[in-house]
Amino acid sequence: MLALAGARCHLTGKLSASGRWALRFPARGRLKIIAVRRGSCTFTSGGRSGELRSGEAIAVNGAHPFVLRTDADVLPLDAETMTVPDHRIGTADEFSGIGGEVTVEAGGEALLVRALPPLMHISVAHPQASALDWLLRELDAEMGHDRPGHSFTRDQLAQLLLVQILRAYLARPNALPAGRLRILADPRLAPAARALHENPAHTWRLGELARLAAMSRTGFAARFRAVAGVPPLTYLTEWRMRIAAYELTHHDTSVGELSSRVGYTSESAFITAFKRAFGKTPLQHRRARPGPGPREGC
Repeated sequence: MLALAGARCHLTGKLSASGRWALRFPARGRLKIIAVRRGSCTFTSGGRSGELRSGEAIAVNGAHPFVLRTDADVLPLDAETMTVPDHRIGTADEFSGIGGEVTVEAGGEALLVRALPPLMHISVAHPQASALDWLLRELDAEMGHDRPGHSFTRDQLAQLLLVQILRAYLARPNALPAGRLRILADPRLAPAARALHENPAHTWRLGELARLAAMSRTGFAARFRAVAGVPPLTYLTEWRMRIAAYELTHHDTSVGELSSRVGYTSESAFITAFKRAFGKTPLQHRRARPGPGPREGC
């Protein structure tokens, strides 16, 4: 799913602060991660608030602005006016935090960003906290030293930070909105969902999927729709189309070969399904793919 969304987590900077402070981050429509290496502060976003302590992280989906602060009486500074990557407030390092932002390719918002709640908080009590703490220490070390390979290493660690955030929420399915991530987190439905993902070309039947979930057909269909937001075979069609769109954008696979790869015995049936999903034919989608360009900044 991360690959199909083209999701990449990029480090946006480091914040060192002391004393009384507050920062306001705008709603940018992108998934943003703030992780604390040392110290603590409070966070507020979309009506939710809480304490963010050392070894913890929050991720916001960009639908609402959010504020980090140590004092409710301090007027927040606009974080976007702090143009340097390493922000500093005050003279000491009582607080140290790392920021990251997730970019996705066209269509990736539906696969990833909209499948997440507006705000996620990973606390020190969470089972993923120890892995998160290790990542934060490594990121802190890489951002503080100009060692060989530091840029490459930071990119990989940032991607692992995104994975740990997602793993934390897959362990709490009720915290996720209906969609692809929640169905992977559902212990009853996950075996069937994984089978659909791993073998989209198979001619799946409702009864076959229900057996994988050890449920009746009726019970499986009802639960799948409630958790995924769509019926099982609609979910399969959408997944096939996402795979096809990715292949058309990133590879030169022929339309005939691709139609077979995603489970269509007829090339014309595949073209019809693709046009229904994206409003254009597979070849039109391929011709519209962007050419190579500079890496997007953060």
